[in-house]
Amino acid sequence: MPNTILTPVTLWKDFDETLPFNENVLTETREDGAIVREVAFSGRNTGSARVRIFATYAVPEDKENFPAVMVLFEAGLPFDMKFVKRLIGQGYGVLCVDYCGENGTGKYTAYPEEADYANFMRAGRHIEYAEPTARETSWYEWAGVARYAARWLSERPEVTKVGAIGLRTGGEVLFKIAPYAPISCMISVCAAGWLAYRGVERFTDGEKPVFDEERHRFIAGIDSQSYAPYVKCPVLLLSAINDKKYNYDRVYDTFQQINPEVEKAILFSAHGNGLIGSHSLANLYLFLDKYLKGRSVFVSRPISLTIEEDEEGRLVAKGTYDAMGEIEEYGIFYTERAAAFKTRDWTRVLGKAEDLAENEGTVPLGAYEGSDKLLAYTFVRYSNGFSVTSKIQEFALKKQYKNSRYKSRVLYSSADGMNGFTAFRRRARSIADCFADGSSSDVRLVAGYGGIRGITADAGLVSYRVGESRYEPPEGASIRFDAWSEQDARLKIIFYKDAEENVGYSCEETIEGGGKWKSILLDAGDFKSETGAPLRDFSGVVSLVFFGDGEILVNNVIWI
Repeated sequence: MPNTILTPVTLWKDFDETLPFNENVLTETREDGAIVREVAFSGRNTGSARVRIFATYAVPEDKENFPAVMVLFEAGLPFDMKFVKRLIGQGYGVLCVDYCGENGTGKYTAYPEEADYANFMRAGRHIEYAEPTARETSWYEWAGVARYAARWLSERPEVTKVGAIGLRTGGEVLFKIAPYAPISCMISVCAAGWLAYRGVERFTDGEKPVFDEERHRFIAGIDSQSYAPYVKCPVLLLSAINDKKYNYDRVYDTFQQINPEVEKAILFSAHGNGLIGSHSLANLYLFLDKYLKGRSVFVSRPISLTIEEDEEGRLVAKGTYDAMGEIEEYGIFYTERAAAFKTRDWTRVLGKAEDLAENEGTVPLGAYEGSDKLLAYTFVRYSNGFSVTSKIQEFALKKQYKNSRYKSRVLYSSADGMNGFTAFRRRARSIADCFADGSSSDVRLVAGYGGIRGITADAGLVSYRVGESRYEPPEGASIRFDAWSEQDARLKIIFYKDAEENVGYSCEETIEGGGKWKSILLDAGDFKSETGAPLRDFSGVVSLVFFGDGEILVNNVIWI
């Protein structure tokens, strides 16, 4: 048995999902046009007893029949009713399923003793290792819960069709049930598969990992890319760039494994700093409308990108889009940092209407002359609001081009628009730890003194350009920037030396309200760690953060 490698077929061939539910309604309330019930029903038999599943079932108060969505939230987090209410507002019933078990609230899915490792807080090695097989993992039990929950929802007399949304860990669980569960579509958010490859960069020239038999057991029976070829329903993958929790570089590898006969789409959300933005939410609603409500919604086929030298000696990116869609906007995102996927500066370049020929669009790409490679992907938004992106591709730069860029001391000026910065502490304002709230946390350009615009965000600003070779600080450099605020405010400036943003060096400045822009010049020694140790120099920093207690505009950030 320890040497048995189970696949998505052999792992689940004997799974019994036909047992009765023995359902109980625990509570029922009415709020904001919805009926919210806490329910419990039985799941699989683990040997000594059956799993007792806890879920929250929220439905529109004014509808007798409706499509419904099963939502699997991130492991260890509570159900986020803000997200649930958004779905209800779109006319869907929502089943929030607990798969994580004991959580200290008294309301959770109860696992029998022999499956105690399904409790997320005590899972230990059963999350990361298939020992002795994939069947003895938390994932197997979590997927079993989700399969029973999907069946329970599909058998509700008021439900017309069932879809499923999985967020982060919930998205990984969703892949494991999609080949078997009675769902009409699935949406996986910030889940890429390839869990066995944690810590291994996708775009590096380093040694490839050598896996032992346990790793092969885990990959074959648990990793989402192994399940992708068996998925039968339409799939939408939404993926956040610079996410700290999963490697978004690999999500397209999973996407490509999905059967080409299955309708599928993918969208990267680039400027959310690990969160999904408004374009992705628009995709989510359109996708559900198409496959659960039966509406005529255009969903783009996969798109592609090539990079080449044009006749003028410029480096250009060419995107090929779905000819059946009317293009509203297109362009590319690129970075010259192949490794360190958590802290890349992604620059957006919009395409021009005159450079669009039928379903192909050309965008000039000003790569840094000192780079030997870059990563890029193209995006397109169609007239119905549906957006898709291509694969993140690596391109070798073997020469200088007519439009190559030189090294720059200017980290940011308002001429860069939204490039160069993104929101920092957006997660505190996020919905379900995945979605930007779409209001106060957004980065925006605002006019300050003299009508000069600066960049700001209530959640704080972060720039990863300080870690890019084009913008790396000169030896002995100081940092200078302009700041302005309408009201008196305190501005905290932080340099981080690690991708997880644990090792920070900070200083604070007072910005007097009104008046002219304040020019601030700071040396490395002005920045102190939490223990009071000074920053020796700016070499090796990976991010620069501005965080204020009011709306503070920042502009003209320069190494001196």
